[in-house]
Amino acid sequence: MRQLATIIACISVSAVLGTIHAFSLFVPEWESFSNANRANVSLIYSLALVALTVAVLFGHRIYARVSPHIVFIIVGFVACAGLLIAALSTTLMSLYISYGILFGGANGVGYGYTLQLAGQVTSTRRGLAMVLVTAFYALGATISPLLFALLIEQGGNSLALKLIAFVVLAVALLAALLVFFSKAKYQGESAAQIGALSVEMRRTRVLFWIGYGCAVTAGLMVIGHAFGIATWMQFESESATLASITVALGNMLGGYTAAYYVSRLSTQFILRYLPIVSIFGIALLMLQLGPAKLSLLSGLSIIGFSYGAAIAVYPVAVANTFGVLSSARIYGQVFTAWGLAGLLGPWVSGWLYDQYGSYTTALLLAALLSMVSSLVVRRCVIDIHDKSKTNP
Repeated sequence: MRQLATIIACISVSAVLGTIHAFSLFVPEWESFSNANRANVSLIYSLALVALTVAVLFGHRIYARVSPHIVFIIVGFVACAGLLIAALSTTLMSLYISYGILFGGANGVGYGYTLQLAGQVTSTRRGLAMVLVTAFYALGATISPLLFALLIEQGGNSLALKLIAFVVLAVALLAALLVFFSKAKYQGESAAQIGALSVEMRRTRVLFWIGYGCAVTAGLMVIGHAFGIATWMQFESESATLASITVALGNMLGGYTAAYYVSRLSTQFILRYLPIVSIFGIALLMLQLGPAKLSLLSGLSIIGFSYGAAIAVYPVAVANTFGVLSSARIYGQVFTAWGLAGLLGPWVSGWLYDQYGSYTTALLLAALLSMVSSLVVRRCVIDIHDKSKTNP
């Protein structure tokens, strides 16, 4: 029951933090700010993802030094402050700091911590627990666009941001109570473990970084511009909002599908073929095979699915390869590839759109990087701490 309480706390906080990926619904109003264009507004999302990455990278230095309930309280208050300031912002600079740095940074601490804590509290179903944290993160990204669309219609971005600010704070405080009474503890790695990485494992870490970074680029480029891609394909506002929901739904389904298969197949096999699935989704968007709306929604859902599954399986692959106690440090290093993709992906998509009035070039680039990811993963040494699964 203590393990269950801790996992419930982790997935709850993860779910509300996942709302950061509903960013594209805020873009139209923020583009009306002074000196704003698609690329400048996209930079808000990019900065949030960079702050998130930095928090995951250095999070392992504080995870074992602070009690779990204190971590949840800090995450709740900082995220709430960032969202409330964003709700009152009238300039891009204010949004860069509030939504980008404060909310993005708190998001990274919360996501990274819940992922590792869930993996530590259970030894027999570690992969499932870690995948569920990521899957519920995607659940927040799936549900929030529909809610935000209604709130924005009633009171603009300000109303939507204020509501989610208080929801995040409330959930974080409830999660803090759960882990306080469950007496959950986080165990850090020893100095010997930190210095014990072999040449082969260092090579695998680099390959992980390349494969992960390339794989998630397609997802981040599309998730950050789902609304814009739909309007580019000349769909009305209602269908464009549905596009944002669809890509988030695919993201969520990818995470839950990964939860099923991660205990049955090797992580290397899964990560090898997910980028190929993403390429198929990109082809649907570009070629519009069949009815235009069906092609749009199918392509977005497939890309979201591949992205959601990839970000769920990679931390499990890291834990299975480097050990659970080293997982936070190594995954933080690998996760910097996601941050680089977050900085470049949405911004480059916006810049290319501003240059050519089209998302075609951005989609071609994402397809190329997906192919590179599939090829790189084949050369990784994965799952050496988990011999229960083999490649089909």
